[in-house]
Amino acid sequence: MSLLHAEYLKISRRKLFPVMALILLFLVVISAFVLIAFGQIAPELAEDVPVLEKPDAYVIGAQQVASQTWFPIILAVVMLGGELASTVWATSLTRDSRRLAHILSRLTTFTIASWLAFVLGTGLWAAIAFVAAPGSGAPELIEWLGLLWRLAAVVVAWTSLGLGAVAMLRSVGPAIGAALALAFGEGILGFWGPYENVSLTAATNGLFGDVLPGGMGAFIQGADLSTAHALAIIVGWSLLGLGLTYWGLQRRDA
Repeated sequence: MSLLHAEYLKISRRKLFPVMALILLFLVVISAFVLIAFGQIAPELAEDVPVLEKPDAYVIGAQQVASQTWFPIILAVVMLGGELASTVWATSLTRDSRRLAHILSRLTTFTIASWLAFVLGTGLWAAIAFVAAPGSGAPELIEWLGLLWRLAAVVVAWTSLGLGAVAMLRSVGPAIGAALALAFGEGILGFWGPYENVSLTAATNGLFGDVLPGGMGAFIQGADLSTAHALAIIVGWSLLGLGLTYWGLQRRDA
């Protein structure tokens, strides 16, 4: 618990998290405006833009927030990368040599922080949908809880990959670039049938299912993946990120 408390203090005393959270919320507002309000305000300009309706708008909102994979990546890379660039990491190992415990404490703290940001983003989207989306109805409590654990699963995977990138490269800039390139590149590859079965982006979509209107889900990678299959993919990528983190830190630490 002392390691978790130490990581909490580090992240709570820096401006990085609130600044990133504000950017995330701004992007959520933009997305909600385009997918909920734009088609109603200017239908002649938004012929090909769907107008999301309740109750599906709530689930799609959570899916849109989960797609903001830059958040857990950057948070993990910057927080751990700052320690590796200074004497903080070496000092931490001197005080407590359990490298795996250090990694897991950071994974847990960064995951919870990113998950909370995603929950805030989903809540903001839900508020906009409640006010502006046509239709009626809302998810039941059990469905809301299902959205929360799905967001957590996505965050764990991308946080572990962010940690793995910075542990291997030991530099914040290149690690952010590499992790974001992975997110973009494997998202593109996800449109290729065989790779879709192991794509983390496809798995993210698969967790939330096909809820887009008008059969648009057929054009979204991973929409036909089962929840079990999607979870298996996410677990695999999470373990890969953790393995790279441990190996990178052990290999590079004298």
